[in-house]
Amino acid sequence: MTSNKVTVLMPTFNRSAFLVESIESLLAQTHPIHKIIIINDGSTDDTLEVLKAYEGRVDIISKPNGGKAAALNMALQLVPEGLVWIFDDDDLARPDGLETLMALLSGNPEANMAYGRHERFKVDPDGSVRILGDGYWRDCESDEFLAATLEDMFAHQPGMIVRKELYDLVGPFDETLVRSQDYDMLIRLARVATPVSTEAYIFRQRIHDGVRGTQGKPVSAEAMSSSWAVFDKIIFRNIHPELKLSEYLGKGKKIHNLASKRHALIRRSAVMARKKLWFHAMDDLRNAAATSDEPLTQSEITALRRALASKYGCEEVLQDPKLVDELCQLAMSSATGSQIVASLARGLRWRVRSALFSENRWNSVRYFLLMSKLAKASSMFAKRYQPEMAASMKPFQKVDRFK
Repeated sequence: MTSNKVTVLMPTFNRSAFLVESIESLLAQTHPIHKIIIINDGSTDDTLEVLKAYEGRVDIISKPNGGKAAALNMALQLVPEGLVWIFDDDDLARPDGLETLMALLSGNPEANMAYGRHERFKVDPDGSVRILGDGYWRDCESDEFLAATLEDMFAHQPGMIVRKELYDLVGPFDETLVRSQDYDMLIRLARVATPVSTEAYIFRQRIHDGVRGTQGKPVSAEAMSSSWAVFDKIIFRNIHPELKLSEYLGKGKKIHNLASKRHALIRRSAVMARKKLWFHAMDDLRNAAATSDEPLTQSEITALRRALASKYGCEEVLQDPKLVDELCQLAMSSATGSQIVASLARGLRWRVRSALFSENRWNSVRYFLLMSKLAKASSMFAKRYQPEMAASMKPFQKVDRFK
């Protein structure tokens, strides 16, 4: 019989200021936890003194500082079976978080992974707590989980429980990754898991200015987003040759005709563009344009519009004139290429709006000019070769339609 005992793993490094609240939120769970293992990853603050108050209620192991991935790999070896809940040392579990996840698995016996939502919060200097809103979330079916996760991470370790045999199946965390090691693991899990999800909140994610990373490779709060982008790029450069093209369609999906092949190419291109791997993205876009001359589906258009909507921004398209020239050439290559680039251009509308409220408002103008250039290249093909397409391209041209 499969064990439903839950083991919590919490790596910690110099987070004594937050650690107590995190542990208390676990001890307050309405569903019993079999064991809580705290991995002290070479802390130099008063973490060990703080943990003395929990002796007998949590297991404490210490190791030299080596990063979150190494700490988790050590701790996973101590869990023979059951369910694993990896929790961060600065976040807070909702009292019924584990109960909600266990109910999901109970109601879906075929599932081996359950996850839910989170909200973000910040504690101001005066001690007041501000709720900053929901974290990024995608509502998707089980067979779409991998494809959605490849686009962006929305299921987080403190919001999920996973059967131990899944971790055994996919192998250890990558200890070479200072950041994004959880994203790398989530992708590997998504390829083999049968997940079940809930709209309910499982935990609160703390936003703070503390240092991340390791003692030898610290990452400041200011560099957090840029460091994620760097390591995400490494991850996707590595997995590009490993993942089958069909996996971008969803788990269990197959490429059975030219239409499904083009759809898979477009979805992969959007993922690679979001990870700033434009060499791969452009290769897929050109192949997609040559695969089928049928009009783009709404799903393909939606994927292309999201290609430039990464949380890490897309300033590389503003800085690389060669890339822009390649996109314009694609727009002039065929009817499908014209539609592809027009959809990418439409996706820049969000960038124009968001840049208006950023520190660098000039980017709003730059994105608008780029959007107009790509839209013009797309409409030129329609006017020159297929007049019947011209009417459908007008919304991309008219500046007065931009709102």
